[in-house]
Amino acid sequence: MSNLHSEGQFSVTNKPKIAFIITSLTSGGAERVLSTLSNSFVADYQVTIITLYNVMPFYELDSRIKRISCKESYNKNMRFIDSLTNNIYMIGSLYRILKKEQISVAIGFMTTTNIYTIIASKLARIPCLISERTHPDYDPLSDFWIKIRKKTYPYCTKLIVQTAGIKSYFTKFLNPDKLAIIKNPLADSLIAFRDESLKKENIILSVGRLDPVKNQRLLIEAFSEMEIDNWKIQIVGEGELRSELQALINDLNLEDSVELIGSVDCVHDYYNKARIFAFTSNFEGFPNALIEAMAFGLPCISTNCPSGPNEVIDDGENGFLIPVGDKNMLKLKLEVLISQPELGERFGASAKASTAKFETKHISEQWKHLITEALQR
Repeated sequence: MSNLHSEGQFSVTNKPKIAFIITSLTSGGAERVLSTLSNSFVADYQVTIITLYNVMPFYELDSRIKRISCKESYNKNMRFIDSLTNNIYMIGSLYRILKKEQISVAIGFMTTTNIYTIIASKLARIPCLISERTHPDYDPLSDFWIKIRKKTYPYCTKLIVQTAGIKSYFTKFLNPDKLAIIKNPLADSLIAFRDESLKKENIILSVGRLDPVKNQRLLIEAFSEMEIDNWKIQIVGEGELRSELQALINDLNLEDSVELIGSVDCVHDYYNKARIFAFTSNFEGFPNALIEAMAFGLPCISTNCPSGPNEVIDDGENGFLIPVGDKNMLKLKLEVLISQPELGERFGASAKASTAKFETKHISEQWKHLITEALQR
């Protein structure tokens, strides 16, 4: 079709053909996971990434990965009838790509794309794995998509989730045999830049999009009430709340001690130099940035939000867990880590050791097992 866009090509090979399907390849956590897995699979599979819309990848991709997009751009202001037409178009487009590329297993990421993937895969008569990237109880999904998800998900080959809490939700309407828990991988390309020889600075780091869900406001307000000198906050990420958060920083006279860094290609530089990591989310699918910070040996304070933090932080052993939205407790735990650097060092060493199981080589093997099962169907 004229508006299908593809890049890359494969040499003739007998490797199975798999396709990852996602809305786009922007700078989000799901996009990082998909990119990491795709790069790790090129030795064993012919990998294609199908995006609904043509956006330049934020994360580096192996040159052997083929990219195809269904449409050039997304219109946010579509009327209902236009949206319905777009949904039908996407399913048809995906079906044609799966057939043309002779894909053996399709792998969907995120709810709407998962639904497209299930229907297109059924039409193409191939197995499909789908992956939820957030906790459904806290996902701002419309009733329409929630109902469609409930109707279509039983037809997937396997649904991969990241936490026991998310799995529990889907057992309400999905055969437990169709569910698998696989944590998110730590990107090798990120961990390669871990450098413990670098001098630390008095920085409290936060990484995540500037969004109400991430609740960076909590960190800024807690910090404003602390009586400490020579410490600052750096918030890495971009999003809709930038102007609101900057206004808060200005109102609290914190312009010299709180920085909104924006999106960066070199997040490892910030992990390497910070002394403390603060994770203030109201909810998560899986706390990617928290895992990354722990892997860099940072002592972490995290809200005990659904879902994920309490599956990686053992409170008081390799970090601190605090109630969601509890500014006073966040302030207290920050003061503890600042005043007791030896505790921070112990937390950091324990945190780093506890994240070894999230290395790409371990996580990709779990995915490969499910792909092999799907190929044998």
